[in-house]
Amino acid sequence: MDYKQLKYSNFSNLIDLSSPVFASRLSLIVCIFLAIVGVVLGSIQESLAVLTNGLIAGTEIINSIFFFASVRNSIKVPDVFYNYGYGKYESLAILSSALLLILISVYAVFNALTEAFAPVHNVNYLVLISFSSFSFLAMQGMFRIQKKATVKHKMPVLEYDSEIWKFDSYVELGVILNLLIGLVLTKGSHQTIASIIDSSTAIILIGLALKIPLKHGKNALNQLLDRTLSESIQYDILAVIVENISKMCEYNGVHTRQAGKDIFIEIDVTMPYDLTLEEAFQTEQDIFVSLKEKYPTAVPRLYVTPCMRNCIYAGNNHCPVKKSLKKI
Repeated sequence: MDYKQLKYSNFSNLIDLSSPVFASRLSLIVCIFLAIVGVVLGSIQESLAVLTNGLIAGTEIINSIFFFASVRNSIKVPDVFYNYGYGKYESLAILSSALLLILISVYAVFNALTEAFAPVHNVNYLVLISFSSFSFLAMQGMFRIQKKATVKHKMPVLEYDSEIWKFDSYVELGVILNLLIGLVLTKGSHQTIASIIDSSTAIILIGLALKIPLKHGKNALNQLLDRTLSESIQYDILAVIVENISKMCEYNGVHTRQAGKDIFIEIDVTMPYDLTLEEAFQTEQDIFVSLKEKYPTAVPRLYVTPCMRNCIYAGNNHCPVKKSLKKI
């Protein structure tokens, strides 16, 4: 491939709407715009709520870089170095994002408390309301784009980003309401009250903005520590095993974990010692197909131990599994 072909290939990937990376790239671009304008307007117009929203958008620039890098790496196929794939890049990005937002939120709360009683002067509320309204529409648009990408690619990092955009758009509505109240109060010469409400709104919005990062940050930490999957998923797996219990001598246990979109399911069973490879493979496929129907990103594995031949007595083989397979 020559230089021109390589350059064209990189440009094609940049605008490839079907790629999971496209949504992360677009998210990064929107975050940069909202952060720069939000911080500048919030500082010039002395609106702590707008400034805080700009700072949160600023942290999401770093988040988007994390997400972009994690998506690019997590879509790689497993190789000799990482047999289980690169899914944990997503968990690491989500956890890093959550910790960063918490740190920024602590700073923003401190800033809000120190400036709560400082009266505001010469605030152009119409400019701030116009920008916040545009921000709301942009956030809603990004939420819809990320949601479609989440449904298509089934990647936790895209789901996390879509929820952040959705929740941030609701927070932006709070900012708009705060600005409308501030406009009314300043018209009535109540600048100090407007400043107190602005600071209080900033603190409340920070608390609301932390809801999604804390929730997904905890899930990401659980994935990094290889915690077993939720009870609901465990019950679904057991239901599949019960459907196929007549094809095995004994069910010994199941081990589960998640890395990114991949759900690893390892099932340990005991089967007849003289079962043919073809018969064992068919049982394995029956279980795998059922699991894939419930969880398309599942990576199941079946570990088989031969039985102790307890069904052989009086010179005959009374194995119930063999009898069941003959009926099938």
